[in-house]
Amino acid sequence: MTQEALPTKIFNTDKSDYAFPEIILGQDLGLFDTINKFYPEIWKLYKTLKNQDWDENEFDYSTCNVQFKTCDRHTYDMMVKTLAWQWEADSVASRSIAAVLAPVCTSSEAWSGWVEITKNEIVHAATYSEIVRNSFDNPDDILNEILSVKEAISRLRVVSEVFNRAFEVSYDYARGQRENDQETYNAIYLFIVAVLCMERIQFLASFAVTFGICDGTGLFQPIGKAVQKIAQDEFEVHVQYGKEVLRAMVKTERGRTAFEQCRDKIVQMIDEVTASEVEWTDYAFSEGRELTGVTCQMMKDWVHFSATDVARFFNVQDRVSFPIVTENPLKYMESWLNMSKVQASNQEEDTAQYKVGVMKRDDENEVFDVDF
Repeated sequence: MTQEALPTKIFNTDKSDYAFPEIILGQDLGLFDTINKFYPEIWKLYKTLKNQDWDENEFDYSTCNVQFKTCDRHTYDMMVKTLAWQWEADSVASRSIAAVLAPVCTSSEAWSGWVEITKNEIVHAATYSEIVRNSFDNPDDILNEILSVKEAISRLRVVSEVFNRAFEVSYDYARGQRENDQETYNAIYLFIVAVLCMERIQFLASFAVTFGICDGTGLFQPIGKAVQKIAQDEFEVHVQYGKEVLRAMVKTERGRTAFEQCRDKIVQMIDEVTASEVEWTDYAFSEGRELTGVTCQMMKDWVHFSATDVARFFNVQDRVSFPIVTENPLKYMESWLNMSKVQASNQEEDTAQYKVGVMKRDDENEVFDVDF
């Protein structure tokens, strides 16, 4: 009886690059390999996120129910409009990341991280849903109100176009309708860049509004604490994971080619995402809405501060159209996030500034001489 080989997309029996797999579009996966850890930093970040797993039902929002009824209308509007975008964006992230990358990821380490990030985004999206479910007497009415905030949906326009393109390319490739060529590689590369822009620029911009309300008014503390958990996941792990993947990719010939061929698109994407956040900031502060101790310009400076980090990572800070901001304009963010005082450098240089408050035991099975 002749034994036929399994389809290579299911299990690649001829895989020969276990010691040095490409992150995307290399040889199809075979054994899930933890013997050869070619990307140790990616694996560490995966483990970090796995170890800090949490649940969306950890917070009691009963006080928020009362506060939404009694706070001034401007505070109510700004919080609801911010929650609208956060819920929508994490809904997109929770079903896009693993879905796009499943047909093209060819590294066990990278796949582990992206699956864990996807699971984490599900918790984030569920948390926003639980905030609405528990903070309002008629959550379905608020759901409809959230979906009516067209300005929030428009914030996703730039990244959603890149996401949609990557979906098409990834599944055309899986169906054998697209070659494993540089054009295919570039589309997935730009998807990874778009995820970084969304998480580092857009998510951080929205978190600043949430924390500004909680910090300035003292209201909605359970929401603030829940979003703080989300923000720390995003800032300390998701963003650093995206950067680490892109650093690893640019060390390969195809990755360097992708960066060179996509450099103009990367600059355009950073510019457009940043512009959309500035436009949203103008909208958030319009119609009399305000944040205690925070001006519209300070919030725009925060957007530029976040975007500067991404521009510097790609070493395109001299090509972007927005002002470069290197000093944090919102000091209260340092008490809500574990923030480094110095922003990350370019993608070819490893940094460990984000590893804040992390301890790893390395003395197991060691015997120490102790003098009494």
